[in-house]
Amino acid sequence: MNPKNQKKFMSIIENHIQEIEQALQERKDDTAPISPDVSVGRLSRLDAMQMQQMALESDRRNREQLQRLQDALIKVKKGTYGTCMKCHKDIAEERLKAQPDAFLCIDCAS
Repeated sequence: MNPKNQKKFMSIIENHIQEIEQALQERKDDTAPISPDVSVGRLSRLDAMQMQQMALESDRRNREQLQRLQDALIKVKKGTYGTCMKCHKDIAEERLKAQPDAFLCIDCAS
């Protein structure tokens, strides 16, 4: 991928990073520990605990994607972004638009 296109994807990646960081910040209260005295009843406490676990799992996935996007940003700065890590061919721009943290071309990924 040429440097001009890599720079274009740099802003896309930075926007995704910003969105994920904002989402993580907004859901901070959802992942807080559930206090035993807050619940109205046993079922409401179980519901609260289930919601907390779902929020924690969502945060875990977001943090993983955040790390992959930060790695992609490093690749842009090094000039290696958009190159498949396995076959070393260019990754299709359509794939990178849909998944900017992709490090494998569609052939190697499948």
